[in-house]
Amino acid sequence: MIKSSKIFWGIILIVVAVLLILDAVGILAPISGILGEISLFRVAIGLGLLYFIITRLVKGKIASIFIPLSFIFMLFERNVAAVYGLENENIISNWLLLLCAIIISIGVGMISGNFRFVINGRSDHGNFGNSVEYIDSSDFSSIRVIENNLGAYNVHFENIDQYNGEGTLKIENNLGSVNINVPSSWRIEMNIENNLGHTTQAGNGEAYGPKIRITGENNLGHIQIRRT
Repeated sequence: MIKSSKIFWGIILIVVAVLLILDAVGILAPISGILGEISLFRVAIGLGLLYFIITRLVKGKIASIFIPLSFIFMLFERNVAAVYGLENENIISNWLLLLCAIIISIGVGMISGNFRFVINGRSDHGNFGNSVEYIDSSDFSSIRVIENNLGAYNVHFENIDQYNGEGTLKIENNLGSVNINVPSSWRIEMNIENNLGHTTQAGNGEAYGPKIRITGENNLGHIQIRRT
């Protein structure tokens, strides 16, 4: 089964190619006259951010849409100014806009509770800062959820000689970075969906070592699997 993210990016590539053709034959010129200069690169990035926003809304995570919305406004600020006939293309300071988006995200998150329920597992959260999580391997035999929003999250394992090889680490990384320090003797079974994100892995461990499953989503962020 093809993942929805691959279908989406396939559509984006087709749309960008069509826009390039329309721009080459001059069809986009009237639109550019109204909206100002149209950058196809910004259109592609904007659509990617819009896709991220839609996925968050579908999952009911309203608090995580305001920062990507602010990025979309930054991308098309000059076009918005052109539509309204504003002489100054800098409608609002980017730093002020981003600060307001962060404040709104925190406020909505507090109102909504930002809770996650996981059957037979634990859930941990890291937001807007640096977080360090130490997982007791002797008690790691089910699903452990790590959610990171706009922060840097570091995961370490303790009592690794008591690990039974049945643990699953589920990562949800949004606009942040997650470093997972996996013991060198453990085997890694990884299934992470990257949406405008990047995941790197250092080796797969010993062939007959205990297995750890690492799953989840990486949205506009970076997940790094390190060996210790």
